[in-house]
Amino acid sequence: MKKFKIVWSSRSECGPNRKKNEDSISPFISGSSEPPFKAAVCDGLGGHVNGHIASKIGIETFESEKINLNQIINKANNNILEFQKEHPESIGMGTTMTALTIDDDALMKIGHVGDSRCYVLSNRNLVRITEDQNVPGYQNILKQALGSSEKLKIQEIDFKLKVGDVILLCSDGLYNEVGEEYIKKKMQDGTSAESLIGEVLLQDPKDNISAVVINLI
Repeated sequence: MKKFKIVWSSRSECGPNRKKNEDSISPFISGSSEPPFKAAVCDGLGGHVNGHIASKIGIETFESEKINLNQIINKANNNILEFQKEHPESIGMGTTMTALTIDDDALMKIGHVGDSRCYVLSNRNLVRITEDQNVPGYQNILKQALGSSEKLKIQEIDFKLKVGDVILLCSDGLYNEVGEEYIKKKMQDGTSAESLIGEVLLQDPKDNISAVVINLI
């Protein structure tokens, strides 16, 4: 495959109806680079103590490790469980993690736990790559999260990209607020994470909102 460049935009906001932003993202600052590239979204569990700490531990582990995504997610899970042992008041904390890497051949690898999502816009068609891990019939209850169990069932996906594709990583605060048709249209129009979340904030969202938009050019 011919050489390509990766351009990304990132934004994470508390929103007007939450006291604390329990989401964490990587990279936190927008930019561009040659491959390889990696990105992740973690959404700390709302209604539980220290969800913001769990998501922060997830992202810090993701950024510091060079191992594969399965190992990174398991290590982040262990780090969160260890934090709970050292801080009993934090028992019950947890976070989602949806993470990806893109190599020189435009192969995207995804590791996923929870209900944050990865989408790909290719040939103007929007495809959801990840599966939400919610309890059937209960949109806001997860089957698993980092920090909830020593053993995780990590969804692992390989997806071949091409120049012109656009990838979106986002927390549920985004897609629950506006829906996939809205996301599709905005991605077709060439939106950035900053613009996308800026528009959603005007709609008085209920949750924290985070997104990383990645373009292959």
